[in-house]
Amino acid sequence: MKLVKYRDHLISIEKVIQLLSYAVGSATEKKLHNILENVYRQDDAELCVFIDDGGSAVGIVGFKGKGASAEILHIAVADNRRNSGIGRNMIDELLRLKNFTELTAETDHDAVEFYRRYGFEIQSLGEKYPGIERFHCRLLHSERSENQNEVATWTV
Repeated sequence: MKLVKYRDHLISIEKVIQLLSYAVGSATEKKLHNILENVYRQDDAELCVFIDDGGSAVGIVGFKGKGASAEILHIAVADNRRNSGIGRNMIDELLRLKNFTELTAETDHDAVEFYRRYGFEIQSLGEKYPGIERFHCRLLHSERSENQNEVATWTV
């Protein structure tokens, strides 16, 4: 399995939109296309796709990075592949390939346990939207890679 930049690999936009829809509340076709066009065209934001050994896109992780820190904007796994470690593997690969020492994310009640199980520190942000509690998740990762060639494998 490997993590690749969305625009560097031959993955259908329909598949990316489908995966992104799992990570976006009240997802509409227009909203999802706007995210791809406006968020992931910025210089500091990247959308990556997790490809399984058979060449299928099974997950996505979108993030905005600055230096050694990054904020996870979107993370999702294909519904038929959930609870198989793909989400954990995507974060592992993101940390390994990009050498981030800090990851943060904001999430809702449905996904907070995923981050807690991975080892993120969790802090409630309270009811940020009517009836919806949000959480700030933070992971400090101190094992920076000594091998600078790993970064070169990022573009496939």
